[in-house]
Amino acid sequence: MKRNTKYDTRIDAERASKSLRTGLVAASLLLSTGLTTISPCCAAGQKTEQKKEQKQEQKKEPSRTSTTGPTANTAPRPEPWRRTAPEATEPRPFKLPTVETYKLENGLKVQLVEDHRVPYVTVFLGFKAGKLLDDNQSLGVAQLTADMLTEGTGARSSKEIADQIDYIGGSLGAHTGYDFTLLNGSALSNSTPKLFELLSDVLLNPSFPEDEIKLKKANWLQALVMKRSQPSFLLEERFRKVIFGGHPYGIVAPHPDMVSSITQKDLVEFHKQHYIPNDAILLVLGDFDKSKMKELVSSSLGDWKAGERKEAVLPHVPSHKGRKIYLVDRPGSVQSSLKLGNLGIKKTDPDYFKILVMNEVLGGAAHSRLFANIRENKGYTYGAYSASATRVHPDVFYASADVRTDVTAASLQEFLYELEKIRNLKPKADELTTAKNYLTGTFQLGIETQAGLAQRLLEVSLYELPEDYLETYTKKVMAVTPEDVRVAARRIIQAKDLVITVVGDAEKIRPDLELFAPVEVYSAEGEVVTRAETSGAGDKGSGSDDPDS
Repeated sequence: MKRNTKYDTRIDAERASKSLRTGLVAASLLLSTGLTTISPCCAAGQKTEQKKEQKQEQKKEPSRTSTTGPTANTAPRPEPWRRTAPEATEPRPFKLPTVETYKLENGLKVQLVEDHRVPYVTVFLGFKAGKLLDDNQSLGVAQLTADMLTEGTGARSSKEIADQIDYIGGSLGAHTGYDFTLLNGSALSNSTPKLFELLSDVLLNPSFPEDEIKLKKANWLQALVMKRSQPSFLLEERFRKVIFGGHPYGIVAPHPDMVSSITQKDLVEFHKQHYIPNDAILLVLGDFDKSKMKELVSSSLGDWKAGERKEAVLPHVPSHKGRKIYLVDRPGSVQSSLKLGNLGIKKTDPDYFKILVMNEVLGGAAHSRLFANIRENKGYTYGAYSASATRVHPDVFYASADVRTDVTAASLQEFLYELEKIRNLKPKADELTTAKNYLTGTFQLGIETQAGLAQRLLEVSLYELPEDYLETYTKKVMAVTPEDVRVAARRIIQAKDLVITVVGDAEKIRPDLELFAPVEVYSAEGEVVTRAETSGAGDKGSGSDDPDS
């Protein structure tokens, strides 16, 4: 991958200078007049000034572009102050805004956060009712229930709901993950009563119209067909299925037959059982008066009937011993998608912050080791990253990249090298500082918006994290030491027992992959094509834990 670094610095400098002068003229006009737009007379003055500047440039042009002078091809020298990068300051401590927390008689937990900076209100309603509660024989019910909330109620059709939320310039929608379901809405503060009217209606009175269910299912089935042609979907499907076996975290998408068999009755029953106030939290942020908001919340959701929470019965997650490669064959593919990793930690793990910083050093962003090695140094990919996903139950640690077919094995070698390196060597002071500054900086930016702060507050409540989690976040990140990183890496990265999944042209890449571990080949439909040799040097009994065995 060759990079073009031949730039004419003289031309760039001249263009930048002209642009800067034009911008300064416009800025001076705005500051002197106090206008937010330039009036015609000001625009005329600006054009006159630009003509004067252009004439001056034309007079100076011969001496600047002359090819006979001794400095004709010499780039301008950088100013002395550019030689030293600015030092990062200490992260600002985060002070949580005042949060008033109380409960309604039906058990609904309510949190109110006033923010009068802009006339806007954001509402989030979170339930502990995600895909984990799906029955193994009827996967997809939790997701379709959430998707159908805004598609019709006893009083409003799907179109009427959409028209009314659009009329107030707001938004309203629902989403389901493995652990939780979120119903969220937003609007200008003067439309808050209408927002709550619509939100409470779709929450408490969904009608699940048959025609809308049919349309949703048809669209979903078509999307599943399209996804099966995407390497990213095939990679995630195989990786999670191997890691989790029959556990719900291992399901990326339900089988089409299960989607087709979902009925209106299934949605009504799921909604009745799991959408209950005593298992939910309502979070309201924005420009409002607390006393009036309490009245609005009570009138909108006070009659919501409490229920009994149903706990999910989860199967055992298989253990994996020895490396094994799971290859999804995609004939003719010009690139290979790689993902390697193992079972990770849950959100409340005591080593969470140490592993968070470790992952940032390894592959959390463009400054990390995997990116620098596999993209910058080797040129094998546009990006190589790692992540430690955390949920209510332990999720996965993984590293991944999309690479050219001809460097599939070489890329895997670099991944294995970096994973071993961070397990055995402490990070350097500068890369550890960069990682911690990045994490604390993005944290601060993420909570600047109403939606960002709301999601963080929901995270604390739904995961049952310590009350000071947000206020101590920066402190805990900055407290991580080089030794903490090494110890965390040795815990989270099971280097000798990695699950390695690859999507690509099996005919071209399988021979080289077999040098690393036994290879098992699958079709794009998830069917086994070729079993791995369980007696291979790199396999220590992992075949018995394969969920498809």
